Amino acid sequence: MALSLLVDTLQAMRRWFWIIDATVVILFVVIGREDHGFISDIGDYVRISAPFLIGLGATIGLVRAWRQPTSILTGLALALGTLVFGMVLRRFVWDAGTARTFILVTAGFLVAGMVGWRLLALGFTRWRAARMGAAT
Repeated sequence: MALSLLVDTLQAMRRWFWIIDATVVILFVVIGREDHGFISDIGDYVRISAPFLIGLGATIGLVRAWRQPTSILTGLALALGTLVFGMVLRRFVWDAGTARTFILVTAGFLVAGMVGWRLLALGFTRWRAARMGAAT
């Protein structure tokens, strides 16, 4: 029963990885706005997250992330691609700021989030496999 639940959960992560990664982008925007004490409405969140969500979508297509969606390298590629596309769009299409500190904080958050959940999934999978192996 528990193994079945685990398998179902990991399959869902593979199928819906892009939602988890998009959530990382949205969390970054929400936390950043709140941390700086800005009063925001839904339009602000959409405007700020849009270049990064578009960047994520473009990177998913470029690296064909659906082939190995839970790979650590896929997570790293998605984080870096989202960063580059997002900053270029933010600067040249949205005409918004791209200060060095903003780029560094964005990079750290995206890598931590997009690679982090994949590391947790990998660790959980290995822990569960070892535990199931020891039980037999």
